[in-house]
Amino acid sequence: MPHSLLSPLLGLFYRGIEPLGYRPRTRVRAPFIPPAASRLATMLREGKHDSLRFALSKLHRNSRRSSIEAMLLVLDDAESADRWIERLWRWYRESREFHATNALACGLVKYAWLKRGNGVADEVSERRAQAFREALEEAERLLDIALAAQPDDVDLLCLRLITARGLGLEPEQQWERFRALIAIDSGHYRGHLAMLENLKTKWGGNYEAMIQFARNRAKQVPDGHPLKALVVFAHFEMRNTRHSEGDPNPDEYFSNPAVGDEIERAWQESVNSPQFKDESHADELHNLFAAALYQAGRHASARIALGLMDGQCQEMPWGAMGRTPKEQGNPGWVVDRIQAELNPL
Repeated sequence: MPHSLLSPLLGLFYRGIEPLGYRPRTRVRAPFIPPAASRLATMLREGKHDSLRFALSKLHRNSRRSSIEAMLLVLDDAESADRWIERLWRWYRESREFHATNALACGLVKYAWLKRGNGVADEVSERRAQAFREALEEAERLLDIALAAQPDDVDLLCLRLITARGLGLEPEQQWERFRALIAIDSGHYRGHLAMLENLKTKWGGNYEAMIQFARNRAKQVPDGHPLKALVVFAHFEMRNTRHSEGDPNPDEYFSNPAVGDEIERAWQESVNSPQFKDESHADELHNLFAAALYQAGRHASARIALGLMDGQCQEMPWGAMGRTPKEQGNPGWVVDRIQAELNPL
C-alpha cells in the first residue's frame, strides 16, 4: 500500500485504541461551546423562531457571533449541512429580521467552506466550486442587508473579509473592507487574522505583503495586546507553505536567528507581558508560542509556554508538526515528545 494511504490509516488506528488507555498525557482541548448554543440549536430545529430571536437579542453583542457559530457546530454534529442551512433559510424567509439575516449569513459562510472542502483551488471540482461561490454570493447579499441595519457591527465586517477571500475580490476591495473594520475597532483580533489569511499566497497574496502587514499592525498596538503575536502566525504560514510544497525539512525555516529573535520579542510583548489581560485568547497564544519558540530553539521560553498550557493542547499549530502516523492522528503526542525533549528525567 502506498505510504500516502498507509499513514492516515495508521493515524486512525492509533485514534481507535485511545479508549483502551493508549493515549498521550497531553489532552486535545475541544472547542469551547457556549451554554446557549445547544438551546439555540434546539429552538431552530423546533421552529421556535420568536424564541430564537429573543434569545439572540439578549446576548451581549461581543458574544453573539461565537454563540451563532457554536450553534452551527451543534447542528452540524447532529444533521447534514443541507438540512441545517434549509432551517436557517426557513427562519429568514419567515421574518427577514436582523437576527435571522445575521444567522443565515454566518451559516452560508460555514456552508460554503464545507461544500468546497480543504483542497487547493485546482483540486476542487466544478460542482463544489459552484456551490461554494453561490453560497458566498448569497452571504454577501445578506451581509449588505445586515450592515445597512447595523453598520458598526465588526463581526459582520469581519465576515465580509472571509467572503472577499472566497470570491477572489481585488486586493483594493479587500483592503477597503479591512479599513472599514479597523475604523470601528482598530485592534479587532479576528479581523486581523482574517486579513492575514487573505494575504497568503494560496489566496493570491504574497509572503512579503503578509509578513509586512503582520509587523506593521503589531507595531500599532501596546504591549500586552494579542495582536503583538500576529507576526508569529505569519511565520508559521511560511513554515506550513514549505511543508505543503514538499520541503522535507520545513522546520528549518525557524533556524534563522532573525526569525527566532522576532518570535521571542513577540512572546515578551504579547502573552508573556505583564500587561497581557486578554484571557479569551490566552490558550491559543500559549499553544502558538510554545510551538514557535521550540522550533526556533528558544527552549527556556518554550518551557514556560508549555507549562502555561496546563496539560492540554489545541489542534493547531501542533497538528502540522506530527512526524509519525501516531502524532499525525493526535497532536497530543507531538506535545508529549517535545515536553520529554525539553524536560528530560
